[in-house]
Amino acid sequence: MTGYLSNAPLGRCCTFLTGGRARRLAFCYNISELAEAAAGGALVLGRGSNILLGDAGYDGDVVINRSGRRSFTPDTCECDSGVLLSALAREYMQLGRHGLEWAYGLPGTVGGAIVGNAGAFGGSIADSVVSVTVLSGGKIKTLGVRECGFGYRHSDIKGTVLSVILKADAGDRESVKLASEQNILRRRELQPLGASAGSVFKKTEMGSAGELIEKAGIKGLGAGGAQISDKHANFIVNRGGALSGDILQLINTAQAAVFDKFGIELKREIKLYGDFY
Repeated sequence: MTGYLSNAPLGRCCTFLTGGRARRLAFCYNISELAEAAAGGALVLGRGSNILLGDAGYDGDVVINRSGRRSFTPDTCECDSGVLLSALAREYMQLGRHGLEWAYGLPGTVGGAIVGNAGAFGGSIADSVVSVTVLSGGKIKTLGVRECGFGYRHSDIKGTVLSVILKADAGDRESVKLASEQNILRRRELQPLGASAGSVFKKTEMGSAGELIEKAGIKGLGAGGAQISDKHANFIVNRGGALSGDILQLINTAQAAVFDKFGIELKREIKLYGDFY
């Protein structure tokens, strides 16, 4: 692992492109470095595609996970947690392996996808998991899929995901390619361009959070440089120069508006880290 940088900016470490500075920041490129940093108490981030970092920064060590090893057997894939999920989905497509068609074009790392049980278009990462290796309580453990406690956009995994083994069953390459390409086209059609963190809120018992936000009358609402997307109301977009505080203001406004109109509490998918003014 390269040395830590002091007072390092975090804005480029998340897809919102906002946030203050970390007390120290480093990048790790293999599992040994990742385990060492996590055991030392560092906050481990992947591609920052499901987080919001406070404008006042993070008073601690932050490590960006860039571990990238992966290998295939006839029916599985073993990969590091820092592997980019969309790149892995592309490899599945090229090899004609089933299971990650839904993830083609989805940002974030495999580790982040595991912790949050990422999914789309009727699929999720939990459907493919064989086992997950984590660092928890100072010990490295391997969890079977049932021990992971997967639920909708949720897992019971504690600690830092180091590596995973996923199902990678061989299939018809053309059908895998067709499904993958259809999903990325749907993504481009339905979701806004620009700096965002994907879906802000989880689906509710009454359906799509985006539809509820739209019916509450605040689709397109702006705050500073941020805006609730006028294309998909469950996305908040940094239009340029947004602060994390602008984004948090819109998150709170959406929760309040939906609760006032429908009595439903929207639950965030994205996680907050650091200090907010």
